[in-house]
Amino acid sequence: MFRQVEYRRHARDTLGILERDSGVQSMYPDHAGLAKKAGNFDFGSGNIERVPFGVSVKMDRKAWLTFAIAVVLAGVLLYFSLRGLDWEELATRLRGAKLDLVALALLLQTFNLWLRSFRWRVLLNTSHNLPVGSVFWASSLGYLGNNILPARMGELLRVEAIKRKHATSRSYVMATALIERVMDAGVLVLFTSSALLTFKDLPETLHRACQTFSVLSAIGILTLFLLPHAEVHVQRMLENFPALKGMAERFLEGLRSLHSWGRSFQFLALTMIIWPIDSYTGVKIAEALGITMSFPTAMVVLAALGLSSAMPSTPGYVGVFQFVAVTVLKPFGIDREAAIAWVLLYQAVGYVTQCGFGAAGFFILSQGKAAGPATESLGR
Repeated sequence: MFRQVEYRRHARDTLGILERDSGVQSMYPDHAGLAKKAGNFDFGSGNIERVPFGVSVKMDRKAWLTFAIAVVLAGVLLYFSLRGLDWEELATRLRGAKLDLVALALLLQTFNLWLRSFRWRVLLNTSHNLPVGSVFWASSLGYLGNNILPARMGELLRVEAIKRKHATSRSYVMATALIERVMDAGVLVLFTSSALLTFKDLPETLHRACQTFSVLSAIGILTLFLLPHAEVHVQRMLENFPALKGMAERFLEGLRSLHSWGRSFQFLALTMIIWPIDSYTGVKIAEALGITMSFPTAMVVLAALGLSSAMPSTPGYVGVFQFVAVTVLKPFGIDREAAIAWVLLYQAVGYVTQCGFGAAGFFILSQGKAAGPATESLGR
């Protein structure tokens, strides 16, 4: 168990990072106003004021405003998503879901959760050899936090989990989490553009736009892997842009994990495997509901869901995901009822796997003691 004094010290440490480091604030803009929540994550702690998983419920005015905007946005999007919905047809589709295919989707999601954890470990193991299990449970806990807590607080939960269990730098772990998200965004744009190019009846203007985005996203991904080898030159350039220096230096800190070409290849290969598996899972869920969905269509809608998760949203992305599914799937001949049934079952499969393993991860990580203080030079 952590002593209260140690708990307070860790809270102050994280609060200080969030308040004074513009780079970290730029990584987690929704979290800057909730500064205490990262430091209050305390495995095994007893008498502290918290909600489940040790996250402080105290939020400042900016945090409440952000959350209020997310709730209003979710309500508006949910209204437009469900307006005119045939509830009886929706219920019939969900009741008729093929359980064997749902079980297959659960297995695929579990495997993908492990792959994502293994990919994150590739970045974290630049200077440390972290156990696969610890990273898996911390990553699962992060997804659990994103599903049940506001403002994507799960991102800080997984960072703090690794920080507390191992002698790692909090700022470096945050930077690796940022690199993950940036890479996912680039790959999602690449996959979406490439998938759209497979549709024959695509308008010529959209076809050209997809080609352009495919090239740009590929260049962006390549740049991510080249930047660590040109860090000195980049830092010199940043001297002329002091406003960007804090954010850029934190970003470069995470990119140092990709200095090894072997590690870079592992990270990219895993990313290229993870999203197609997600798409195949989407196809199987559609099949379970009697919906015809091609693999490229699944790639497009999942990419849209992934990119939309960056918007201010309520826990579990309620409202946002429903609106995206209805809007994106309509041009592919999938009606409102089918789209809502699909996204509800897809979210349910995700909740079961992520929340199940996340809860187990909290219990497992709460056993034992935290690692000692870490230096902030890891990965340099």
